[in-house]
Amino acid sequence: MSTTETRSGHAVVVGVDSGQSTGRAVEEAAAHARRWGSPLRVMHATGLTIVPWTDEHLLRLASHTEKCRQRALRVAPDLTVTAVTEVDDPAAMLVEASHDASMLVLDGGRLGQAEALLLGATADKVMAHAECPVMIVPLGADLSATGPVVVGVDAHEHSAPAVALAFAEASKREVPLHAVHSWWWDEANAAFTRGDPDEARERVVESHRLIVAEMLAGYRDEYPDVKVSESLVHGIAGPTLVQESRGAQLLVVGRRGRGGFPGLLLGSVGAHVVHHAHCPVVVVPSTPADRRGAGGETP
Repeated sequence: MSTTETRSGHAVVVGVDSGQSTGRAVEEAAAHARRWGSPLRVMHATGLTIVPWTDEHLLRLASHTEKCRQRALRVAPDLTVTAVTEVDDPAAMLVEASHDASMLVLDGGRLGQAEALLLGATADKVMAHAECPVMIVPLGADLSATGPVVVGVDAHEHSAPAVALAFAEASKREVPLHAVHSWWWDEANAAFTRGDPDEARERVVESHRLIVAEMLAGYRDEYPDVKVSESLVHGIAGPTLVQESRGAQLLVVGRRGRGGFPGLLLGSVGAHVVHHAHCPVVVVPSTPADRRGAGGETP
C-alpha cells in the first residue's frame, strides 16, 4: 500500500480508477470539499485478482492516484488533499471509507447500458451500503450549471434526510431549491367514480400538495435564505427527475424512497436517474444515524 492519508474528521472521499474519466469526479469532489471546508481523500483500489499485483504495477497505480490528488489541488489549492492506493475490492474499500466520510464521490462516466456491469460491480454496491451520501458524476453532467438544487420528495420519513441535505446544499451554494414530487394515479373509469371526476382528481392533487408542504415546512424555517419552488407531477418518477435535472447543479434523492418515488434503492427509479441525469446525483441514506449534513454536520 502506498498512502499519504490519515482517517480523521468527516472528509469528502472520491473513488478513482485508472481511467481518464475520473478527473471530473475528482474536480467535483474538490469543489464540494472546498465549499464545505472539509478535507478530501482520493482513494484507489486495485481490485482483487488470483495473480498478485507486481510492485511495478502498484507503483504505476499509486502514481495515477497522486496525479488525481494534484488535479484536486489545482481546483482548490488551499484544500487538504490526501491519497491512498490499496490492494482491495473497490466497493468494499469505499463502503468502509463511508463510515467516517461526509460524502463519497464516484465517476458515472461509464454507467451507460453497454457497461452496466460497472454499476453492478462498484457504484450499485456502494450506493446500497454506504453510510454517507454518495454523489455520482455522470459523463454528460454540466458541472458549470448555475441552476437550482433539485430534490425528490415523497410521502414518507425516508425522504427527510435527502430533503435536509438538499436544503443545506442550496444554502451553501446560494442557489434556489426546487422540490419535485411525482406520483402515478390511474384514473378510474367514470362509471365507477363517485361524484365529479375532476373534483376527485383535484382532491388527489391537493393531498400530494399537502405531503410536499409538510415535508418542507421545518426546513423552510431552518433555511430562510433558501428560495423554494415546487413541482407536483402526475407521471413516472424516473423520467420526471431526469427532466428536472436539466440545468440543475445537483439532484438529490433518498436511498429508500416510497410513495412518490417507490423503490429508490437503484431500482427502476434510482437506476434511471443515475444513468440519465444531466447533473451530479446525490443518493442519501435514510437511516437516522446517517442524517448529518453534507459537510459532516447535523442539519
